[in-house]
Amino acid sequence: MTRVSAPTGKLSALETAVLQHAAEGRTIEATARLLDSTMPAVQDARHRLMGKLGAASMPHAVLLACRAGILDGRPQRHGDHAGYTAHIRRREPVCDDCARGEIAYRTERRSTRRQTSQEAAA
Repeated sequence: MTRVSAPTGKLSALETAVLQHAAEGRTIEATARLLDSTMPAVQDARHRLMGKLGAASMPHAVLLACRAGILDGRPQRHGDHAGYTAHIRRREPVCDDCARGEIAYRTERRSTRRQTSQEAAA
């Protein structure tokens, strides 16, 4: 599998929206209309995001964004189970906040399972 490097720069809101529309198969014209923008602005955003992702084309940009976790649709936060999972999926060290969040999540799950099994036995 190809190793994916992190994007060279943070994507702007417009670039992220353009990327999401491209992932859904929308044309530049449809994207511009849906974002209430102009076609040149959307084209510029496409070129900027392709450069930031190191992509040769928009399909390649979508693929790289999915691999980097930008378009996977899962929460990308820290300090809870979703943050812990994002670290693991990216094969990166888990930060302390996410490790504590994962412990709390598992503890709560165990407690809920025990309570459910005790209620079923009663």
